[in-house]
This record gives sequence, C-alpha cells and structure tokens, in this order.
Amino acid sequence: MRLAVFDLDHTIVSDNCSMGFCRYLVLKKILPSSSLLYSFFYYIKHNFFGMSLSELHDRVFERLLLGKPLELIEENVDPFLQDYLFSKMYPPVLAKLRLAQHLGHHTLILSNSPNFLVEKIAQFLGVNEWQATEYAVDTERRLCRIASIMQGEEKASCLQKVASRLSINKDLITAYSDSILDLPLLLAAGTPIAVNPDRKLRRYSEENDWLII
Repeated sequence: MRLAVFDLDHTIVSDNCSMGFCRYLVLKKILPSSSLLYSFFYYIKHNFFGMSLSELHDRVFERLLLGKPLELIEENVDPFLQDYLFSKMYPPVLAKLRLAQHLGHHTLILSNSPNFLVEKIAQFLGVNEWQATEYAVDTERRLCRIASIMQGEEKASCLQKVASRLSINKDLITAYSDSILDLPLLLAAGTPIAVNPDRKLRRYSEENDWLII
C-alpha cells in the first residue's frame, strides 16, 4: 500500500477555505462586514510581516469566532461548500487524489483550517483520513478556544503515525503542499510535491529537484 498526503488550502483547493467561509458568513450576516477587514489585515501580517501561524489563528478566532454557537457555524458549512468546492478545486491536484484513490492508496488530508470545514470537505472527497485544527466548546456548545493547530511539525508527526500504523515505508509516501511552512511534512515523505509553491518553497524545491505542479 502507498500513502498519499494532501494539504488543503492552495493545494486541493485553489483558495483559502477559511477565508472563503468568512466571506460566506458575512454575506449571510452571521458575521459583521468588518470581519473581512480584520481577516485580511491579519493575513497580510502573517504573509509579509512575520506574524506566526499560531498568532494568526489566535487573532482571527478572538475577533470572529469566540463565543459563537458551534451549531450555528456547522449548519452553514454544507450550504457554503455546495458552491465553493466546485469552483475552487485545483484540477491537477484533484486528479492526483482521484488517481491515488483509484489505485487503492491510503489518502490523508492534513490542514490547518478548522475541523468543522475540513471534515465536510474530506467526506465529500472520500479520503480515508483527515486531521485539522481543532476548536473547543464550552458547556453551552459555544466556541471557547483553539484546542490545537495543525502546523507543519504536527502534520509531519501525524503522517508518521499513520504510516507506522499502516506499516508504510517513507519511500511509499507522497505529500503535496504549497507552503514552506509545510516543509516538515514534505520532508517526511519519500516523494514531496510542491503545488503552486510560495517563493521560499519554490526555491527549495528547485534546489532539490522536487516536482512542482
């Protein structure tokens, strides 16, 4: 058996699904219009001014999701994905996923997007397993904190645990991602593939003769 591991944002989908969901919730008036401004502001700070991924998640959660009923969020995921997924799938990577499934490979999505989004996308795509950033709720089922963030090191650790459980050697693992932040994940695979990579990952991929799609 082989193992095919996929990042989600800017890899399987060509967009950031969390940002897309934020836009949807604003259109539905579940979040205020200022949410888009806050999200964009923190996204810029993360991409260009050194804000860590953990801090980005913390700031967005505090501004947009803290105290929101999980049920309200979850009931909007399916309507959002009905239109979003068909328009945002990245065909070259979707084709790789479908081929892996056709060949009987074990497929795994590892994403730092929220679990309530990733779960539904994983179910739609029919992958074997998925792991994502997890949010905790209080006794009233309101979002109260970020329980864990699925970052590069965590993705690599998860990949290794799945591979060990299934007795799959590194040489039989293929991993796909767009970001240098996922370098630990890509290095844990025998075949790392860069997908529309950011500048740093593109340079690293070219220096190491990695496939870029």
